[in-house]
Amino acid sequence: MSAETTIAVEAAQAVQAAESSGVIGMLGINLKVFIAQLVNFSIVLLVLWKWAFKPLARGLEARSERIEKGLKDAEAAEVRLQKIEKERAEILSRAEGDALKLMEQARAETQARQKEMIEKAKREVERVVAQGRGSLKNEKEAMIREARKDLVEVAIAAVEKILKEKVDEKKSRSLAEEVVRKMT
Repeated sequence: MSAETTIAVEAAQAVQAAESSGVIGMLGINLKVFIAQLVNFSIVLLVLWKWAFKPLARGLEARSERIEKGLKDAEAAEVRLQKIEKERAEILSRAEGDALKLMEQARAETQARQKEMIEKAKREVERVVAQGRGSLKNEKEAMIREARKDLVEVAIAAVEKILKEKVDEKKSRSLAEEVVRKMT
């Protein structure tokens, strides 16, 4: 047989197979092989679905949930951070206000103490001056008495010399005191 004859025989067999198998045969699909491949594909698909796709899907879902949880936690942490920052700013502003109040109180207390110390020093100076004046007055009076006494004695001595007579002491003292009073 020649090559042309072989091709013609095969073509005739193909036409006969196509006519016997219908539309599927015309497409060049062998029905028995197609069904076997369909069963094999279904078995592989079930095996992959049960042991590969489901665990993989669960893992992806768990990972997705962890990522969502992580994002929610990050958002919550950001909110907490903002809240803490706000509280820190409030605490700082309150602390600054309290520090200013304390400084103002300290300044006021210092001024009050300073005024009090100045007043106390003034009172002390006035007391010392009053004591000094009293002491000077007493000393002045004592000096005046001493001076009068000395004057009386000088006057008595002068009168004794002038009169060359002795006058009794009471009389001479009264005379001397009178002279002194007239002099001052």
